Amino acid sequence: MFGVMAILIISGCTQQQPNVNQMSAKQTPVEQPTIEQPIIKISSGNYIVDSKGKTLYLFTKDVMGDSNCTGSCLTIWPVFYQEKIAVSSGLEPSDFGTISRDDGNKQTTYKGWPLYYFTSDVNPGDIKGEGINKIWFIARPDYAVFIADKDNKKFIVNANGISLYNFTNDKPGVSNCTGDCLNMSVFYDENIVAPSIMNATDFGVIINSKGSKQTTYKQMPLYYFVNDTKRGNTNGQGVNNAWFVVNPEATLAPVVFTPTPVATQTMEAPTPEIITDCIFLLLLILSA
Repeated sequence: MFGVMAILIISGCTQQQPNVNQMSAKQTPVEQPTIEQPIIKISSGNYIVDSKGKTLYLFTKDVMGDSNCTGSCLTIWPVFYQEKIAVSSGLEPSDFGTISRDDGNKQTTYKGWPLYYFTSDVNPGDIKGEGINKIWFIARPDYAVFIADKDNKKFIVNANGISLYNFTNDKPGVSNCTGDCLNMSVFYDENIVAPSIMNATDFGVIINSKGSKQTTYKQMPLYYFVNDTKRGNTNGQGVNNAWFVVNPEATLAPVVFTPTPVATQTMEAPTPEIITDCIFLLLLILSA
């Protein structure tokens, strides 16, 4: 009897021991934290690329903030879109946004400019689309000015698409916009970075009548127009027949030199005595 009970007790104790292997198989693994990799970053050449190093581009015809690359254009310039944007050092998340295209798809923007790939860029870092037709340019984080193309007119804008103007009353290197005129608002940026078809040396700096710095392009001062409230606006074009948007391919303003008048000496008329003496000397010479 005691032997039977001992067997039952030992058997029960044995069944109550947990099976370590079974417990391990049923445990849910603890999810390891993942490190978020930047989706958009800056290349070694200081232009914007995706997480795989593919270059992103801007289109000058998109100055209003919507995409004007449609149809067959998209087979060459596919849109870039990421729902959640993470950026590397040197980029601001607030500079990125999303638009809804007319075809119903979404597209990521940078400073209001829609972003694209170029199909011929095969390897990371390729920039084969740079400057194509003077309307496609690599996206850079440090543009101070960019080029807009609207209504068959090319003109210079700031990095956010706000139009810049010249004043016809200005002279090369001199702003003649004074007093209330300066309510037009001057444009100034300390470090000018422009699209590759523009020459950075064409930009300069002057001190205007208010004593503030102002950027010039090809020697002519640059301004904003106060009634341009949205990117791509050109409400100042032709105002008073004196304000005009700036063509990026404008010729260098001629430097007009005003010659300094040369002082001339006036000779006094000879007196009668001098004339008489000259005649006498002439007669002596002839009679010799």
